[in-house]
Amino acid sequence: MNTLVPVLLTPLDEHMGLDIARSLGKRGIPVYALDSDPKAVGKYSKYIQFSQCPEIEENDGKPYLQFVVDFIKKIGGKVVLFALSDEHILLFSRERESLRDYCIYVMPDHNTLSNLATKDGLDSIVRKFNIPAPRTVFLDGNWSIDSIAGQLNYPVILKPTESTYWHTPEITELLRKGLIACRAKIIKCQTPKELIDSYNMIASIDNRLVIQEVIPGEDSCLVYISFYFDRNSKPLGLFAGKKYRVLPTGFGSASYARSMHDPELEKSALALLYAVNYRGLGGIEFKLDPRDNQYKIIEFNTRFGMWDGLGAKCGVDLAYLAYCDAINIPVEPARSYEENIIWVDWQRDTRAAIEYMRKGELTFGQWLNSLKGKKMWAIYSKDDWRPGAAFTFSLMGKFLSRCMEKNKVCNLSERHPIEMEK
Repeated sequence: MNTLVPVLLTPLDEHMGLDIARSLGKRGIPVYALDSDPKAVGKYSKYIQFSQCPEIEENDGKPYLQFVVDFIKKIGGKVVLFALSDEHILLFSRERESLRDYCIYVMPDHNTLSNLATKDGLDSIVRKFNIPAPRTVFLDGNWSIDSIAGQLNYPVILKPTESTYWHTPEITELLRKGLIACRAKIIKCQTPKELIDSYNMIASIDNRLVIQEVIPGEDSCLVYISFYFDRNSKPLGLFAGKKYRVLPTGFGSASYARSMHDPELEKSALALLYAVNYRGLGGIEFKLDPRDNQYKIIEFNTRFGMWDGLGAKCGVDLAYLAYCDAINIPVEPARSYEENIIWVDWQRDTRAAIEYMRKGELTFGQWLNSLKGKKMWAIYSKDDWRPGAAFTFSLMGKFLSRCMEKNKVCNLSERHPIEMEK
């Protein structure tokens, strides 16, 4: 009988969830996963026991939390929890006292966590501890967009204070119609007029907005450092990589990255983490500013990240370190790892490469050459092949559906050209 403390993943992200399940499952640790999406490809992993759960948004998360508690009761005993979205992290942080008899997880105090996980909170922290960051303005009613627009260095980006605020049908319709040029849930503005026009259009629907000056430099100036700090706020694991390609280009998430070492990057990250007495899993994105050669903080993740699983391939298994610390198993700190190991999400990187080629920043030959070397493929694994197969079939289904929809539109336009013109 397996006496190891089981793990619960929620939601079952196709990147993070699979990486954690494969790391811990190979060690014989039972891995359970909950997700509201019955089609989550991670459920096909041989390391995962999957169950569908309610949406977290329903009734302030109460039905979801009750489902989690009932689910853990059925398993018996406690579970080590890995919450894999910002919404889930904040909910479990808020409810940590009511869940202490069911879940084990290490994280900073709720005030620190919520500040790091929100744009205005992170801005207050970096100001307090003098952490280099791009200039950020929160449009909270104390600022007039017309007055502030003339005081900024361009380009700038306009974005919601929380990404979920732009998930509404009204804003989605603006994006679909192309009335605002939006990439990765941000609007890039090159001039004061563009900023004012975009603000007025979005603010009429939701005025919870922030303006941030853009740090110059190519996407390869973006770096990410992931870590695990134990319950005593000491680093057990540290791992870094450079984002060579992102999707969408300019402001998206990584499609191709490589592991790297940089003492200055570690120094910048540790300065912040020690200052806030951080505990648990996390990651920080920085961009190297060519104007002063300083790393400027872009984003803070209070959870396991999209390609943190690369650390395990390089020598720093953050998921296992987190598991051991949660249940008080002694483990040696891991700070050394192999450099120049590739992480690539092939379907996203193919689309990213096409964008870079169109912009003249990449050739087809350069793209193919970049894929040579020791690597880790996102989602796909020879040892655990079923999620990759399910993901491939899902992509094929989406592609065929789009082709059929385009064909339907073409047929309608041929039959009713006048009506279609109208």
